[in-house]
Amino acid sequence: MARVAEATRVAVASNEVDHGKRAGARFAWLTLLLAAGLIGVFIFVVRLVVHGESSAADWFNIFNVGSLVVAIACAFVVVRSVIRGKPWRSAFPPGYGALGAGSAVLVVAALADVGWREGVENPEGFAASLAPTRILIFVGLVLVACGPLRAALRSGDGCVPRWAAVLSGALVLGVLLLPAGFHPAANPWLERAPTVVSGEMRVMDGDGSHQTRLILPSGRDTPWQATWSPDGSQIAFTHVRVGDRSPLDDDYDVWVARADGTGARSVVQGAGFQWLPHWSPDGKQIVYTDEPQGGPWMASGPGGLEVGGGLLGPGFNFGQPAQVRQYAHIWRVHADGTGPPERLTDGVGDDRAATYSPDGTKLAFDSARDGTTRVYVMDADGSDPRRLTDGGDDWGATWSPDGRSIAYNSWSPGLPDRQIWVMASDGSRQRQITNTPGPHSEPSWSPDGSRIAFTHEFDGTQSIWSVRRDGTDPQNLSNDPRAGLELISGGGAWAQDGRILYSRGAAPPATADRLVRQDFAAAAMLLTAFLVALMAVVLARIRPPFGAYAAIFVISTGSVAIISDQSRFLPAALVGGLVVDLLVRLVTERWKVVAAGAGSAAALVLGAEATVALTSGLNWSLTLIAGVAAGGVFIGWLVAELAGSTRAGIAEPST
Repeated sequence: MARVAEATRVAVASNEVDHGKRAGARFAWLTLLLAAGLIGVFIFVVRLVVHGESSAADWFNIFNVGSLVVAIACAFVVVRSVIRGKPWRSAFPPGYGALGAGSAVLVVAALADVGWREGVENPEGFAASLAPTRILIFVGLVLVACGPLRAALRSGDGCVPRWAAVLSGALVLGVLLLPAGFHPAANPWLERAPTVVSGEMRVMDGDGSHQTRLILPSGRDTPWQATWSPDGSQIAFTHVRVGDRSPLDDDYDVWVARADGTGARSVVQGAGFQWLPHWSPDGKQIVYTDEPQGGPWMASGPGGLEVGGGLLGPGFNFGQPAQVRQYAHIWRVHADGTGPPERLTDGVGDDRAATYSPDGTKLAFDSARDGTTRVYVMDADGSDPRRLTDGGDDWGATWSPDGRSIAYNSWSPGLPDRQIWVMASDGSRQRQITNTPGPHSEPSWSPDGSRIAFTHEFDGTQSIWSVRRDGTDPQNLSNDPRAGLELISGGGAWAQDGRILYSRGAAPPATADRLVRQDFAAAAMLLTAFLVALMAVVLARIRPPFGAYAAIFVISTGSVAIISDQSRFLPAALVGGLVVDLLVRLVTERWKVVAAGAGSAAALVLGAEATVALTSGLNWSLTLIAGVAAGGVFIGWLVAELAGSTRAGIAEPST
């Protein structure tokens, strides 16, 4: 009987252990699912913000609601545990208490973020990811995701599936790499910057495809601000001759070329700025803006160039009298360049960017004649000017193809950015159609009047977008984050055949910003290597299955690459992770943790360098490449040593 009782006790104990392992496995996968859902939505929100999508706020609300639901579920588990007579600390299995803490932190972060944005400031760009409330979000996500990994490190009895622990670590690493964009897939500063400093004239289809160069810069000569002739056979553009000292010394002239960019010739030349050309509906004439050198970047009217343009620049003329600056005015010339130009405006205040109505009887333009730049309309001969807008700074007016509406950009005091507006041709029914962060300007109608293209600046980069005339369905047409793209003020950039003319100003060469592309890039790479090595060392202590390092490399790199559209870094991440998997299995027991730490850091650095070298070109010297790689290896080895890899045993494998 004693043997039977002992056998029964052992069987019951074994069943309890098996049941505990199954329950622990279920809880691990459930925690992982919740963490993956929250982190996935958060990464999607960050991507929408980076790309200037207006739906980012809605998805961030969904993220906050999800965090609240998880927090409520965790609170229910704690309350139920207390009701059953257990300590609240025992409400969650060992290692999973961070789930409840993390969900609470996320709820607090959501409330604090609203207070920070409303009461302190609404940060953008680099500052947004490092705002204190955003850091709280990252902390909360790490706590939610780390449960299975913590449980695996605390127990060696197999209650946590090893792959659950591995994926938990991958999610934690992915979150740690998000703030400030230090990962090379977020900001590949080590790559060679474009060598073209000047702009170029390009054309693309209405959906952003088939982007093609038309006119390239030559020496100091640069094409800019182009518009189609009515029949699409020619383009008029501003020809810029770059000055010796500053952009204020540039010289602007009106040129015309064939639709393929060939046959470029001058139509209007003169001192100062002759620019912003627009065709008459019959293609026989071009209206343009004529103003003194310096253009709108200098003070208007008899006040002159501030108090002078002396040796130290505007404002320092050693007591000499200020130059008298004439106002900008609208002129008209024959498209073939014959005959003298004709002035259409001659009043007090700057008049710029005139554009014809479709029937050719009127001109819309912007003017500062009343003190603030507003949209005006006048007859085609310059008579009967009348104001259409009374907002803040309104300019860039362009007629819809049917002549019934005018699109323009507007900024008013108290608003953070310029936005695109549409009104009836008589100035009535004014309505805002864009509402995303960053300045919006230079609207241009599609041939059928259904969409409006415009220039959008966000986080220091200009791109070209289009929306429906009611502001819905925003589309990024340019998708060129390394260059500044823009349309012409006053419309006319969208041809009858659906193609769009635009200017592309390339980024400066790498040597122009060595601090960022070398010093800061190397430091950012080593910081990322440290985080990757740290997670690799932690995972090494649970004897992860083969493929674990490939998983953490791909998942963590992918979390960053999704945001920045840098999927080119994923193949190297996969290969590097597999190499570390092999390395850990080839070395002796004593060196497995060191191999994981040093190997992961080296794989990250070398993989990023190889990716950039094969795709866009490295800006780093051979010394810097080798030095950062060696530094990564040292960091990984140091992390492993500090973790006690050669003195402490590795946890027994869980099942």
